[in-house]
Amino acid sequence: MENIDDTQGAQRGLHGLAALYFKELIRLKEDEDREAFNKLVQTILPDVEGYIANRLSTSVRNGYIPKGKYKVEEFVNALYLQAFERISEIEDERDLPFWLFQKADELLQETIVEEEYNTRFLDDIEKFSNTEWIQMQEDYSVDREGERTLLEEFNDPSYPKYDYQLADVFIEDPEDEWIEKLNEELGGDQMHKHIDMVLHRFPAPMKSIYDLAVNQRFSVQEISKIKGISVEEVESYLVRTRKHLLTSFKGRYPQKNVQS
Repeated sequence: MENIDDTQGAQRGLHGLAALYFKELIRLKEDEDREAFNKLVQTILPDVEGYIANRLSTSVRNGYIPKGKYKVEEFVNALYLQAFERISEIEDERDLPFWLFQKADELLQETIVEEEYNTRFLDDIEKFSNTEWIQMQEDYSVDREGERTLLEEFNDPSYPKYDYQLADVFIEDPEDEWIEKLNEELGGDQMHKHIDMVLHRFPAPMKSIYDLAVNQRFSVQEISKIKGISVEEVESYLVRTRKHLLTSFKGRYPQKNVQS
């Protein structure tokens, strides 16, 4: 088996690891070596675990499932079982990453009933005063502290990990010069905190699709398979999410503050 330290940087995420270890997983399945199979899956699962934890914490926060009723480990173990029993269904190693997320999403959908699409927060986002933004930040900080226990279950409370800038979020936006200046003005940490805070209030479907697209770098075609919806629906969710995020930045950080 190849050493992960010898691979290129782009291969170090879930996508690269899954492709790297796919043939080995198939061999372990054929050998009925469940223990070794599970250990290898653990190597490529952290991002999936984070996705599960994030979905669960959102549902707990919104009151759709009781706090403490479900653990990340329960869903991860169920995903291990599905991976071992059904990995032979995958014909192309490139399909393994989104297949894992697809199965994770199916397991979550059996438990979580997400809220109907509510646009109230989105409709009001450009009207918030500075005082309201400050209060929202304080409320979000309290909520995040309450989520850490769930996120720490898989020893990675930093999920999601960010390696993007605003230009990656607002792709081909006509105001890219303003976006670039804002990115420089805020810095990565403050920018990510703002996005997290606003997404915290978004409807769950928008939030999870954004996560898959921006943090996990799945294509719209892959996301449509993961979520079981059309490519057009995925694109619509992403357009709306990016639109409302941009509106939130404009409302909280007026353009005049970042113009040269």
